[in-house]
Amino acid sequence: MDRPTFAVQDLLDESRLPASVATTSGRGNPALAMMWFVAEEGRFWFHTPVSDGAPSPFLAAARDNREVAVMVATFAPPDDVRQLRTSGPARLEAKDLARIRRIYERYIPGWSPDWAKHAASPDARLWSMSPDRGMAVTYPGLENRPVFRWTNPAEAPFSS
Repeated sequence: MDRPTFAVQDLLDESRLPASVATTSGRGNPALAMMWFVAEEGRFWFHTPVSDGAPSPFLAAARDNREVAVMVATFAPPDDVRQLRTSGPARLEAKDLARIRRIYERYIPGWSPDWAKHAASPDARLWSMSPDRGMAVTYPGLENRPVFRWTNPAEAPFSS
């Protein structure tokens, strides 16, 4: 199969649709969270708080360039069941207030001074994940359809 059977970038651009993000802790325990994101420049971007002065397992994974898995999905059967599942290395990023604002604006009804303060807080870090491999699948009418898979970042079915 050459391409996915649905517009993956359109799925990633849908407002208010969170990502399920998974990694492992430094001790190898699983960590899973729903996160707000933006998909830009061929990467998934996240803004994650540092709790109690200690980085979350996701920030620790980004600091150590460890693997992270991301899934963005709709589930409104029978007509709208789409999934994008990816994995790849995470990395910490420099503070980018414009990008952080784009993340939040996908989910909140309006930008406010409180959101601006939150975005600029040193108590949260911007990080990203490069989707090195993954799959895109849809089940219109709950029919099985071919799965599009890639194992090379250049083949990722969304904007880079």
